[in-house]
Amino acid sequence: MDQKDREQIDSCCESIASKIDLTTLLPRLLENKVYNKDDVNIPRWLKDLEAQNTVKDVLLTIKTRGPNAFKNLILSLRQSNHEDVADILEKENSANNDTKQENSMTHHTYSEEPLTIKLRKATKFLDRDYDIIERYPMRSNPRGLVLIITNIFYESSCENPRFSAKHDNNNLKELFEEMGFTVFTYFDLKGQEIKNTIKTFSKRDDLNKVDSCFVIVTSHGMEDKENNTEIQGTDYHIVSREPNYEKVLCTEICDYFTAEACPQLAEKPKIFIFQLCRGKKIQKGVSHSKITTDSCKMKSTNEYNVKTPHIQTIRNYSDMLIVQSTLPGYVSYRDSDTGSWFIQILCKVFMNHAHSNHLQDLFNMIDAELKVHRTINYECQTSSVQSLGFNKHCYLNPGLFMES
Repeated sequence: MDQKDREQIDSCCESIASKIDLTTLLPRLLENKVYNKDDVNIPRWLKDLEAQNTVKDVLLTIKTRGPNAFKNLILSLRQSNHEDVADILEKENSANNDTKQENSMTHHTYSEEPLTIKLRKATKFLDRDYDIIERYPMRSNPRGLVLIITNIFYESSCENPRFSAKHDNNNLKELFEEMGFTVFTYFDLKGQEIKNTIKTFSKRDDLNKVDSCFVIVTSHGMEDKENNTEIQGTDYHIVSREPNYEKVLCTEICDYFTAEACPQLAEKPKIFIFQLCRGKKIQKGVSHSKITTDSCKMKSTNEYNVKTPHIQTIRNYSDMLIVQSTLPGYVSYRDSDTGSWFIQILCKVFMNHAHSNHLQDLFNMIDAELKVHRTINYECQTSSVQSLGFNKHCYLNPGLFMES
C-alpha cells in the first residue's frame, strides 16, 4: 500500500469509525480479498463487531494487507452503502485539496438528471513499469481514436425510439475527449451504413499515430438463430420471409480490426463496447511436442522431414477486448430519462478511476456496480468481457501528455 494511503487511513480512522457498520462492511472486505476468511483476526473481531475499537482495528490492519488493499477497501465501502466514508478516505492530501475532483466515488445513485462528466486526470504515467504483466504504451497525443455509433430512431414502427440514448452519446463523447481521445460520432445508421462506417474508420491513416482505439455501438440488438449477437440497424424490421435489411454481427466488426485488415493497430489495444440487447430473456435476481494443435490430421513420413523457413509473424486476432452490456440471450436495460445502466456506470467509473486503474479492473468495477446497485424488482443485468489476446494491462493515463 502506498504511504499516502496509509497516512490517509491513520488520519481519518478516528473520525470515520463511528460511521461504519462492520456487519455490512466485513463481508465485502472478505469478498474483495482485503482479508482472507481464515485471517487470524476475524474470530476476535466477530466477538464484538459494534465496538469502535473493533472498527478501528479492522481499518488499521488493512494497512498491512498488500498493494491493492486500499483500492479494495474503497470498493467494499461503496458496495456496503458507506459512500460518505469512501469519499472521506479518497480525498487528496491537504496539499492537493484545491485540485480534488468533486465526484471521486464509483457508486452510481439513481438520478432524474443525466450524468455530468467531471474527469479525474492522471498525474503520472502508469504504462511502462511492471512486475509480471506487461503494459500497453499509452502516451500518444491524441491517446487514441474513438468511434461512437448511436441508433435512436428506427424505420419500423415495431422498434421503439431510444430517446435517452442521446445522453449515452453525449456522456461518452465528453468523457473520451476530456481523456485525450479524438471522437467520431454517427447517428441512426442502417445495417450497411454501420458496416461501411466501421470499415472506413478501420482504414484511417491516422490510426498509425495513436496508441489505441475504441469502437462503441449503442442500439437495439437481438440474438440470431445461430446464437450470434446481432446489431439492429435502423432499417431492421421483423419479416416473415427472408430479411431485406443488412444484418450486422458483433463478430463482423472485430474482423475489420485484425492485424491483417488493420495493420495500423497491430499489437495495439482495441476495445469494442456494445450497449444493446442480446435476446429477450430477463435475468432474475435470486436470494441469497510443446507446440501442438488439437487436430488429428495425419501426416506422411516425408512431411515430418521437411524444414520450413523461420518467418516472424504476429497473431491476427490479438489485443482485442470485447465488452457486452449484458449476457447472450438477455435484455440490456436503459433508463428512459438518463440513458442505459451500463453506459452511465461506465462513464462514472472511467471518469473517477481511469487515472489509477487499468481497463480490466475498470470493467470489473462496472460489473460490481451493476450487481449491487442495479437490481429492480428482481430484474438485473450482468455484463461480459471477452479477451482476444488482450494480455497486457492498459492504463489510459487520462488527460496526461508529455508536454504537460
